[in-house]
Amino acid sequence: MTRPDLARALRKLSAERKPALGTAPSGVLRWEDGREPEKETQKLLAEVFNIDPCLVDTHPWPLWLEFDPLQQYSDFPWTPRGALDALRDSVGSDMHRRSFIFSSTALTASLFSWLTADPAAAGEITSGRRIGEAAVTHIERRVRALRRTDDEDGGGTLIRDTASTNEMVADLLDNRSYSLDHEQRLYAAAADLERMRAWAVFDVHGECDDRIFKSALHSAHSADDPALGAHILNFWAAAAYNCDRPADAETMATAALSAVRGKASPRVEALVYARRARARSHLGDARCWSDLDFAERHLHRAEQGENDGEPEWAYWMNVAEFQGSRASTQLAMGQPRDAEATFAAAARAFDGGAVRTHALYLVRQSDAQWRQGRLEQACGTAHQALDLTDQISSQRTVGPLQDLVRTMKSHEGLKVVRDLRERVATVS
Repeated sequence: MTRPDLARALRKLSAERKPALGTAPSGVLRWEDGREPEKETQKLLAEVFNIDPCLVDTHPWPLWLEFDPLQQYSDFPWTPRGALDALRDSVGSDMHRRSFIFSSTALTASLFSWLTADPAAAGEITSGRRIGEAAVTHIERRVRALRRTDDEDGGGTLIRDTASTNEMVADLLDNRSYSLDHEQRLYAAAADLERMRAWAVFDVHGECDDRIFKSALHSAHSADDPALGAHILNFWAAAAYNCDRPADAETMATAALSAVRGKASPRVEALVYARRARARSHLGDARCWSDLDFAERHLHRAEQGENDGEPEWAYWMNVAEFQGSRASTQLAMGQPRDAEATFAAAARAFDGGAVRTHALYLVRQSDAQWRQGRLEQACGTAHQALDLTDQISSQRTVGPLQDLVRTMKSHEGLKVVRDLRERVATVS
């Protein structure tokens, strides 16, 4: 529901229940910003969301909202069948039918062009019973291409494309025959597609969708790939600590580390340690510094060529990403001067591909400058971030920029602040 939709639903219901409420979208916005609605209003909200109104009396606002039926998801066994059921539940379509791959209306333009690019693979996917190497390799190439799209453009285009591709993969898993190796590779593809989709939902809407992340984890388990499971937990943790769930994030990152410590490539261990450091910094936990030290040591080994068994998806953990993680940790731990210098080092290390991440780190560098009272530099760095934001479909930089502009309100008489505020307003 949009805010106007919710306001209209409440007005209609309250007119039936009496007394009628004059709920407006601005009232919904105030609730989102932290104001607690009156008890009677909360009970109307519970009815609108099909939640037992009695929960309003037994649970504080806003915790009773967690009982919304649409936020609940089923638990599935940790088996290939359970993984497929979780995937079906997450993608949200009925895959008992064998019509998806033959229905042009279900295929996005990009998926159709990808499918027809390799006639041998397309033949295996659209006809016959057994899936072979051509089809599985083609699907893996699709996953790699979408991963690079995420790096360069953000999540805006990925929600639909990852869902439609995974609907096709699930249809193949459900209705075709294949070897054990091909089955595991298909589940690995499904896992990374779900991870990307969950991350895209966070990137665009700012939500940590546990159901999609858990579906991804089920598929990684059926792929018998603990490192891929840790990779999913890393992204789940990042979404969680950015959605005010740092304790959950620390638990996820610790679970990821237990799965790969001493068993994975140095680069994979580096990214897991760096992610836990970020989660711990959100908790104010000084153990984040030792995690960063471990991450740096493992990354140094990887950069020196120790990369046996390194998965293809681990490429993104490089010097620029590590420096950005260290700088973000310094900022969260109240060290803006150190953070500014480290963000600058990260910016110098970016190769031009990870546009969204580069933009995000520039926003944080701007925040670090502002916290030191360096207003003009902060505004200039924020404009650099906006230059990059204009190129991508990600919304992750917009919220922090809006927050930054709000903190500058006492200086809004200055032209540099007015210019920044006006430009941020155009991308909001």
